[in-house]
Amino acid sequence: MATELGGRAGERLCHKLSTDAGRTRLLGLLEAPKVPERAPRALGVGECAFRRGRTYGTVPVGVETGRVVDVLPDRTSETFAAWLREHPGAEIICRARATSCTRAIKEAPPGAIEAADR
Repeated sequence: MATELGGRAGERLCHKLSTDAGRTRLLGLLEAPKVPERAPRALGVGECAFRRGRTYGTVPVGVETGRVVDVLPDRTSETFAAWLREHPGAEIICRARATSCTRAIKEAPPGAIEAADR
């Protein structure tokens, strides 16, 4: 339920099924996926809010698979550039217009093609 629905929706379904499991319990059951050693050939980069208005992170996504590759703890260019150096292999990077992504892409992967959304 936590994998498919998430915290609050999973909690609502548990309540309807008379199962005693809250959103934090469900989310605590999830295991983080294994982060690959190499980045996907086509990498998408987005941002997520851990706590809206306060804490944000960066989310690298495999464009061809549509799967989240990793979740970075902040949205600074230094963190993303370090991740790109540790996970080589991205040939095409699709990004939002955030300047932190632009700086990181110019620093880290040599020869990567950069594509920006509108």
